[in-house]
Amino acid sequence: MILKALALGFSTGIFCMGFCYPILAPIMLSNKDSNIRLSAISLGLFLSGKLIAYSLFGLIVGLLGKYLVTLPYFQKTILPILYLILGCIMILYGLVQSLPKWRSCSLYKKFFKKPKYLLTIGFLAGINICPPFLLAMSFAISLGGILKSIVFFICFFVATSIFLLPFIFSGFISRFKEVRMAARITAIIVGIWFVYLGIKNLIT
Repeated sequence: MILKALALGFSTGIFCMGFCYPILAPIMLSNKDSNIRLSAISLGLFLSGKLIAYSLFGLIVGLLGKYLVTLPYFQKTILPILYLILGCIMILYGLVQSLPKWRSCSLYKKFFKKPKYLLTIGFLAGINICPPFLLAMSFAISLGGILKSIVFFICFFVATSIFLLPFIFSGFISRFKEVRMAARITAIIVGIWFVYLGIKNLIT
């Protein structure tokens, strides 16, 4: 079971990179005071949020099993709302980092100075019904047990998280002003994209 979860995570890690990199890169590359230690802490907080999400899904899958195969309500209502929240957080982050002296931005500055925002973003990124996640869900359902399902999702998380470890060295790149500015603009663009996805999925 553990080997199967790890193998699935390693084999689909590239796909997961395509979802997490646009979210994590703007955050990790926009801070001029970053270094290896701070980058490792930031990455750890983001991954902790994802771990909570994966463990929660493992629990839900273990409890509900086959009833989660279709997930119509989740895909049509809950997931779009989570996309909207994630998009708004990314837009606010980009604006606060780009325009810190604006009064409206300064209101949210305290939130982005606390670790909880990285946990929140990691959690929201972890709740993403993508093909690898659905595949992991189908495997977990076949296990037929709550504990087995949670362990499976945790092992799947460990394998996919390895692909995010290069962000530990993002502090070296974020020292350049041009990189930080590009990262902040990217955060806003990514946020707008998630807001668009959320609205689109809600109205269709």
